Amino acid sequence: MRRLAAFLLTSALLAGALPAGAATLHGPKAAAEGVLAAEHAFAARAKDAGIAAAFRDFMDPTDGLSFGGGPPKRGAAAIYESLGGAKPNADQLTWEPEEIFAAKAGDMAVSWGTYVFTPAKAGAKPSTGRFVTVWRKSADGAWKGLVDIGAPD
Repeated sequence: MRRLAAFLLTSALLAGALPAGAATLHGPKAAAEGVLAAEHAFAARAKDAGIAAAFRDFMDPTDGLSFGGGPPKRGAAAIYESLGGAKPNADQLTWEPEEIFAAKAGDMAVSWGTYVFTPAKAGAKPSTGRFVTVWRKSADGAWKGLVDIGAPD
């Protein structure tokens, strides 16, 4: 547990220290590339189906935690509902990972990057920030978000 906490702290500190650009991958190549592919699929799902559906589909069904205002939400279904569920929502959330750190065992990873949230409301200004996501490889080989934290700029 201490190693995971140190890993997360280091990742979070690096989030403010490195320039934007193409994602830098660390650790086992296959795991880091798998998480990069998951990040891109997650972002594409948010664009195509909406933010709530994307989080439902990419966060761990049971253990996934989302920290985004108020108490954390646990589990993909709870996160989905907290983001409006099936209610139509034209808000847009786009993001790009900047670094991915894959664990030596290839079953966990941390990504961080920047995001832009664009409200659908006329005249509302977009907001930017940074995110950190902890990923865990599920039994079926899919990468699922275990912890997602966003911090506005």
